[in-house]
Amino acid sequence: MLILSMVVSATVYLRVSPVYNYDCRTGIKTDIDQQEATVGRLRLMPHDEHFFGFFEDAANIMVASSETLEHMLDDFDNAEVYRKQISNLEHKGDTVIHQVMDKLNRTFVTPLDPEDIRDIASHLDDVIDYVQAASERLVLYQVVTPHKASKELAKLLVVTTNEVRKVIFMLRDLRQRKEIVTHCIEINRLENAGDKIYREALGQLFKQGDALELIRWKEIVEQIENAMDTCEDLADVIESVVVKNA
Repeated sequence: MLILSMVVSATVYLRVSPVYNYDCRTGIKTDIDQQEATVGRLRLMPHDEHFFGFFEDAANIMVASSETLEHMLDDFDNAEVYRKQISNLEHKGDTVIHQVMDKLNRTFVTPLDPEDIRDIASHLDDVIDYVQAASERLVLYQVVTPHKASKELAKLLVVTTNEVRKVIFMLRDLRQRKEIVTHCIEINRLENAGDKIYREALGQLFKQGDALELIRWKEIVEQIENAMDTCEDLADVIESVVVKNA
């Protein structure tokens, strides 16, 4: 029964020998499909969809953490409260990612390539970690007034993580290829916009000539920019998944 279940859950390829029309009078055979006819590729997705559920949970936590960072920068008098909230979200994210890795190690047949599952989980985890790193530095460096660039990047990160979440929820049905790719392109565009904000912020800090402020804000803004970069990396992984399963 176990062997039968594994076979049914696997990705099955059926290929037959070349098929021809044969004319008995002339002895000429005509290639129907140039070289060969392929019966088809049957993708029988495993019934176990825990991986997708884990991804969706992690994506929700990622969005919640980025939204909390935005609130933190808009309501900085309560920075410590928001920092603790983000820390709690990060712990929840770690729990979900550990569940993914544990299940991956115990699953023979997976709905996606194991390396893709690992990459998706790791990138989701990294985004949450970068958000937490930014919130920790905001408190650790005793920031009084948030820099304009940090607010702009945080708002952009919220938009980006929501785009990532949309893509993550589409992984259950890879037939939505066009929609998935569209969202991935938008994520790349948002990341480019984040790069511009980051570069302009560093330029302004250098012009101000305050070394302490430069070090402080470079560290903080860089963490948010790293989160943006990781969203783009995750979009690239998902685009690759779509191509593999086209």
